[in-house]
Amino acid sequence: MKRKPIMYAAIALVLSARIFAGTQTDLIPLTVRLGNKVEQTGGFFDLAGATYPSKAQVITISDETHPNPVKKRQAFTRAISGDKSKVILLEGTIDLSDGKISDSDHSYYDAFDKTTHKRLHADIVFDIGSNTTILGTKNARIAFGGLRIKASEKQKAENIIIRNVEFYDAHGSTEYDTSVPEYKNEKASADQLVVEGTFEKGKYTSDYIPRNIWIDHCTFSDGTCRDLSRNFNHDGALDVKAVHNMTISFCEFHNHDKVTLIAPSDKFTNPKDRQITIHHNYYHDATQRMPRTRGCEVHLYNNVYDKIGNPENSGYSISPGIGAQFIVENNVFGQHAGKMILRCADKSKPGDATFYKLFASGNIPELSEKNAEDFARHSVSEKPFAVPYKYSLEDAKSGERTTLSNAGSILEITVE
Repeated sequence: MKRKPIMYAAIALVLSARIFAGTQTDLIPLTVRLGNKVEQTGGFFDLAGATYPSKAQVITISDETHPNPVKKRQAFTRAISGDKSKVILLEGTIDLSDGKISDSDHSYYDAFDKTTHKRLHADIVFDIGSNTTILGTKNARIAFGGLRIKASEKQKAENIIIRNVEFYDAHGSTEYDTSVPEYKNEKASADQLVVEGTFEKGKYTSDYIPRNIWIDHCTFSDGTCRDLSRNFNHDGALDVKAVHNMTISFCEFHNHDKVTLIAPSDKFTNPKDRQITIHHNYYHDATQRMPRTRGCEVHLYNNVYDKIGNPENSGYSISPGIGAQFIVENNVFGQHAGKMILRCADKSKPGDATFYKLFASGNIPELSEKNAEDFARHSVSEKPFAVPYKYSLEDAKSGERTTLSNAGSILEITVE
């Protein structure tokens, strides 16, 4: 499925879109006016009524301001921490590994203790504090590590916007050496971006849940690394363990296996603990979890899926689990290595309060028993939750053109 040219008038402050030429594209100009209310996202984030920070709270991080890569990383990770309101203008690459990892050398994560077989180096991850806006102004890239948005007793983790940033190869390793037979089934835990609550052990609900999160026009991939069937070095691209009011829009996800997991286990069944809109995103050359969920309210519309799965893992696009409530509208499902677009992951029974519900309409192809496991048992004729925000739903083919021409970190942001 090739990207197609289109002129696009955005729901946001996009002034105009330029035409794609072959596999290259001119940038889409976007003006962000600091101090103004954030434009409507067509998703749950709109319930926040957020405002961009003022000009007095701007931090610029670029190769010009920080020519030393390590000092640039330190400035960035220092800037994103804490709850003080700020907007970070990011240009160029942030190497979270401080040079320990590169496209040609991942040996940092090949080291294991010879006696315990436990890895010597933990995953690299830095926290994002509340009231943080990150705008990629030019070739912004977060490489060789991950970012986390985590709510706890000490930090709220709310009002966070990330736009026009490439998340690139959050390399890690398995907890134990998989060459040892005892640990051959170990898998990696490194996430590119993860949103977490703090859950009381044994309770499976949270007093601390992130809220008001918008991820827009970002690109997620494993870079030059290929890890599509075994997960020796990567876990989630964008995982969400708990959140209120989150929109994921116009992002591109590719060259990744487990893209988005929503809720960490089948113990988490409350739909109100995870409220997420996913629209106009382009998923391709990926394997599974777009998303895989448990208890949630998820609204999927005008997304494009293509080249899903591979010979080692046929994969799938969507997998609702226990407690999930899904609205799936006007998406385009292209080539899949297996025949299933949707995998059912709900072991509860009809009549149970946790039995997942699926409203599907206007998709290409439409979901049915032929391509969605247990479709008849879970399909409902009315939306399982009331959509509490305004959104502009395109028909599937029009939405496909919009998505293919606009998804990913392809904005040219000007800040006023």
